[in-house]
Amino acid sequence: MKLALLGVGYVVTSVVLAACGSILEGDPGAGNGAPRSGSYEHPTESQDVLVSVDRAGGRYGSVRDVLRNTAELLLLGDGTVIFPGAVDEPYPGTAIFPLQSTTLTEEQIQALFAAADEAGLLGEAIDYGEPAVADEATTYVEITVDGRTVSQTVYALDSESGTEANLSAASRAARAALRDFLVTHGQDSGPGPLYQPDAVLAYRLPTSAQTPVEPVNEQEPRTWPIATEPPPVAANSPHSCVAITGQEAADLLAALAEANELTPWLIGTEPPAQLVFRPLLPGDPGCES
Repeated sequence: MKLALLGVGYVVTSVVLAACGSILEGDPGAGNGAPRSGSYEHPTESQDVLVSVDRAGGRYGSVRDVLRNTAELLLLGDGTVIFPGAVDEPYPGTAIFPLQSTTLTEEQIQALFAAADEAGLLGEAIDYGEPAVADEATTYVEITVDGRTVSQTVYALDSESGTEANLSAASRAARAALRDFLVTHGQDSGPGPLYQPDAVLAYRLPTSAQTPVEPVNEQEPRTWPIATEPPPVAANSPHSCVAITGQEAADLLAALAEANELTPWLIGTEPPAQLVFRPLLPGDPGCES
C-alpha cells in the first residue's frame, strides 16, 4: 500500500467508487464496455483487500503527512468499505485521522466489479499517458478478483491545468473512464459510522524532523499512556515505528482523542517527543512501509 500525500491542514477527502452510489440503489452504473456474464470470484475474509485507492506525491505535504495518511478507500472481502472521515477543525488538527465505514452486500460487490470491468480496469495495466505537468499526485488503484490482483497507475488524474493535449485519444479515454469510476466526496458527503481500527502505528520523529511550533500553538506534554513505547530514533533514520495492537490500541486511541497533532509525549524520563499516528488497516505493510 502506498501512502497518500495530501498536504498540511487539509480537509480529509475520501475517494469512493462512483459505482457505489448507484450500486446501493441496485444500478451497476455505466462504463466503456460490457462486463462478462457470471459472477466475479473474490476473497471473502475481513482482512482481504478487494479494492484499494491511493494517491501519492504532489507538490504539498511533509514527512508527517506521508506517515499519517491512509489509503483513500479500501473494500474488504466481507464487504466493509473504509475511507477517511471528514475533518473540519482549526490547526492543530486531530492527532490521528478518523475513518468511516459502510458495508456492501455481495450483490453490490458484484455490481462494483462489473463497473470496474466496464471501465477496463480488470485487464492489463493501462497506458494513461504522461501529462506535461509537474508536481501532481499519482493515483494507484488495485483490484483483486478472480485469483489475481490488477494494478492501475495514473499520474495527474485530477489535474485541472489543461495539459491533456499531449495525450493520445486512447489515454484521454482511459483517464475519463477511471475518473467516471472514481468520485471524490468532501465534507458534503455527510457523516457516517466511525471505523475503529484494531491497531495503530506510532512513529517517533527525530529532533531534525520535528515541526517548529509557534508559541500560540504550544501544547502541554502528555504522558505516554501504554506500556509499549515507540523506540528512540536510530542515527540517520527518518523515524522509529511501533505497531500498537489489542487493548493497548484501544487505550491509545482514547488518549489520542484528548490530544492533537502537535501534542508532545513524555516517554519515560526522556524529553518530550513528537509522534505521528496512523491507523493500521488491512493491506498496510505497517512499520515495513
